[in-house]
Amino acid sequence: MPEAILLDDKDRWIAGAAGIAVFADRLILDAQPPIDDETLQTVAARCSGPLPEALIALWRTSFGGQLDYQLDGQISFTELFYPESDGYDDLWGWIEHETGSEPCRFLPFGGFEYLDRLYVDTADGPGNGSVVYWQQGLPPGWELRQGDRADGLAPDVRALFGQLALEDDPWESGDADAGTEMRDAIEELSGPEPRVAGKLRDLVRAAVLDWRSALAAGTIAGRPRLRRLALDRAAAAGDPGLLDRLATAGCDLAEPVGGGLTPIDIALINRRLDAAAWLLDRRVPVINTLRTAAHAVSADLARKLLDRGAVVTADAVQRAADNDDPEVLRLLAARLPSWAEMSDYLMRLRMLTAQARHAADRSGDDRSRDRAAVLTEIVARITAGAGS
Repeated sequence: MPEAILLDDKDRWIAGAAGIAVFADRLILDAQPPIDDETLQTVAARCSGPLPEALIALWRTSFGGQLDYQLDGQISFTELFYPESDGYDDLWGWIEHETGSEPCRFLPFGGFEYLDRLYVDTADGPGNGSVVYWQQGLPPGWELRQGDRADGLAPDVRALFGQLALEDDPWESGDADAGTEMRDAIEELSGPEPRVAGKLRDLVRAAVLDWRSALAAGTIAGRPRLRRLALDRAAAAGDPGLLDRLATAGCDLAEPVGGGLTPIDIALINRRLDAAAWLLDRRVPVINTLRTAAHAVSADLARKLLDRGAVVTADAVQRAADNDDPEVLRLLAARLPSWAEMSDYLMRLRMLTAQARHAADRSGDDRSRDRAAVLTEIVARITAGAGS
């Protein structure tokens, strides 16, 4: 195991002066001062049971701040709520939002804007301190699952922080999705305090998910988060060789790796058609491929996916409207079970129809005229409320 990275009291004071706190080996940026006893008692008085020890420990370290890590799945956790923060709401506002004047069992303590919120269970009993989340559903066509959702996330706040990780090393990847704010804060500290900055840098790098080492060691199949990340990266890069190595190591090529997307969905979204064809040859399920990637497939591939059982929904048809080949749109529109669900996309399709007509008039080519004709027919059927 790697050697533990220890910060002494002086290290923590230096980091704190730069707005960085450390809890459970994870960095908090824009760290707020620790909670005082009076505020802690005020929060506790709003709850249905005792405040969990791990949450108190977090607040004694930093009563609010920003996080720059990733959680497994689609949950975002970038803010620790605190009084008078400048986010969508502060701690008191979120408590009022959840409970009004009633005792608060599930105490909101962090999240992402208004879309994702994390709570600790304050009820007295064995579940005290467990972390749950709520996530707002996105509009039709944005994701495979519909509606709001909620579920358990971690046994306590320390375990939750242990789940915070990075998919890329922010010092090595110029387009890392997370970690760059921590990198910049540490580099700013490295001039005046190189020793402390080095320890913080090591802490951040220790949270990077190393799926390559797990693959080389033959342990990746038993490590779900690394396994899913590796499948995602292999599919997005269009790398059949890596996909084959992962399959040989025991990874399931049909496993959902994020937001319900499987490797073939990801390959198609990224227009990695060779990798998609390789996966098709392995007979992976294709049920959602047209819902996610109808904009990227050829007409021949669309027919093959339809023959394999890919479903056609309103979001698949509206994505096909962005395909350069109008035949894909025609194929999917002919398979749509009900036109009623297309009404959510009527305004956008009208706009695309007008653009297609203009392009056809300007270019005069057959494909532009065909695209305009297909879109015009679809808009007419939606407007008329035609049946299946």
